[in-house]
Formats: sequence, structure tokens, C-alpha cells
Amino acid sequence: MEDLAALLGFGEKGWGGQLLAGTVVTVEIAVASYVVGLLLGLLGAWAKLAGPRPVRALGNAYTTIVRGVPDILIILFVYYGGTSGLRALIGLVVPGVEVEIDAFVAAVASLGFVAGAYATELFRGSILAVPPGQIEAAKSLALRPAVMFFKVVLPQAIRFALPALGNLWVVVLKDSALISVVGMRDLLGIAATAAATTRQPFTFYAVVALIFLALTIVSVGLFQLAERVYGRGYRRS
Repeated sequence: MEDLAALLGFGEKGWGGQLLAGTVVTVEIAVASYVVGLLLGLLGAWAKLAGPRPVRALGNAYTTIVRGVPDILIILFVYYGGTSGLRALIGLVVPGVEVEIDAFVAAVASLGFVAGAYATELFRGSILAVPPGQIEAAKSLALRPAVMFFKVVLPQAIRFALPALGNLWVVVLKDSALISVVGMRDLLGIAATAAATTRQPFTFYAVVALIFLALTIVSVGLFQLAERVYGRGYRRS
């Protein structure tokens, strides 16, 4: 037990400090990817609900393709394919330049791109759940479409979307572990290094599982609190 405490502690030979730093990196990636996904989701929902026919087709293709491809493949495509494409593009201007996409940027871009596909359907369904009478009332006040969306439609849509938004956050949080494949020093990446160094993989992977479980429990509690606060004044059916 003493050896385990020293191994996971914050002393000279302990991995506690690095695991904590990796946890911070994991949460940063998850939060940034979640925000990117929500923005893409709003844009995608608009495209599928109110965009011109070519834009609607693009939105349908986006959600269908991304949800049908494993997340890890998208991460690899963005990191390695993006690096090759960017290198070739810059090489047209400055030949011989070596370019590599930052692992953090690749992680946020790929996870946010994936989350955006699910957020698109989430927001689309929530917007359609807003009572038509609310929209008609807003139109009767001669509100501009943008004002009507952000002042009338979106606040009510968020109330319907909150449970699903909580589920999406948990999925993004867990999927953030996948970015260790591009060499990111996140929680799982550091645990893999520690496991290889100490030859105690079960210990460190168990710690990673407990940390993710704790983060998930806290996240679920916060979203449940948000649902109660945001749902005040509304009668439950």
C-alpha cells in the first residue's frame, strides 16, 4: 500500500503530478471540442431546417458521414491528412517547408467535428419541439429572423435539449481519451507512459478509469442542476 501511495503520489518518484496535469489537458480538450461541436451543431441545424436545398444536402451529408465513421479514423484523418494537405498547400508558396498540425488543435478540431454532427440532430429536434404558437407570436411582433431565433426559439430549444446536451458532453469527455493516438500528453497518454515505465498497467489504467468516472459523475450532477434551474416555471407533463 505504501508503494502504491508513493507511485501515485506527488513526490519525486510519484506520477500524481503528471496524472493531474494530464487530467487538466483532457478536460481542456473536452471543453474546447464541446464548444466547437455546439457551434457546428447550431450551424448544421440551421442548414437542415432553413438553408437552401444545396446547403440542406450538405448538412445531411455531414451528419450521415460523420456519424457513420469511427471517431478515431476522423482524428487520424485530421491529424495526418491535415498535416499532409497543409504541407502541400504551403509548399506551393514556400517549397521545402516542414509543417505539422499541433496535436491539441487536431484533437479539438476532430472531436469538435464529430460532436457537431450529433449536436446538429440534437438542436434540430429541439427546435422542432418549440410550440409553433411561440414562433407565430414572435412573427406577429415583426421580429427579425435573427432576433426571433436567439430571443424566442433558441432559449426554449435549449430547455428541451439539456438532457441530450448532458449526454453529448459525457460522450465527448470519454472520446477525448482517443487523442492519445496522436501523441498528446493527456490523461491516458501519461498513464500509458507510466504503465510502460513501471510495468504496472492495471494500476494506472484503473486510476484513469476512476478519474473519468469521477468527472462523469460531477458532469451529470451539474447538468441535472442546470435542468432544474432552467426548467423553473415550466410544468412537467
